[in-house]
Amino acid sequence: MLLTVLTLDEAPRLEWRRVLTGYYRQTGDWSVYTLFPCIIFAEGDYYDNFISIGNGTYTFTSEPKWNGSCAVLPVKTGSVPDYALSPGLFISKKKNTRYSFPEIKTTVDGIALIDSSENRFSVLRSRHLRKDITL
Repeated sequence: MLLTVLTLDEAPRLEWRRVLTGYYRQTGDWSVYTLFPCIIFAEGDYYDNFISIGNGTYTFTSEPKWNGSCAVLPVKTGSVPDYALSPGLFISKKKNTRYSFPEIKTTVDGIALIDSSENRFSVLRSRHLRKDITL
């Protein structure tokens, strides 16, 4: 399955990896490692579409939601394109995920096209995105 995702800046990516490792230790849900911490925007190839990420800052709800293929923390604040039907931070491939995650202000730096299967992923393309700067 092809996924269009936003990649995180290094500090929030490492912080989310730490949180997801804690989730794994409590639940045993190893599927947290089937994809790196990222914001899934859509299934399919939207890599070449125009995307505005505003200032690049996102927050998420604390309860995971099933988006049809994986559990995500839905985007609470942040710029989301029209084609993103249920965007969120990847958590797990497990459907019934019961866990309360912390609210972490997350910044993004790019977009990637991912080929994801049951227990592996490949980055097909990636590029950095420009953030809006307000003076």
